[in-house]
Amino acid sequence: VIIEYAEQHDIDMIVIGSRGLGDLKGMLLGSVSHKVAHLAECSCITVK
Repeated sequence: VIIEYAEQHDIDMIVIGSRGLGDLKGMLLGSVSHKVAHLAECSCITVK
């Protein structure tokens, strides 16, 4: 939804927060911020 919205509204940059899941939990569940950073066509900044 975040990426679709950014594409539909010609967004230049996405700023998204990260909760900092542990290594194992992060690998098993993945994270929204990680997926957005890798799939978004615009620039993306992840803040903690």
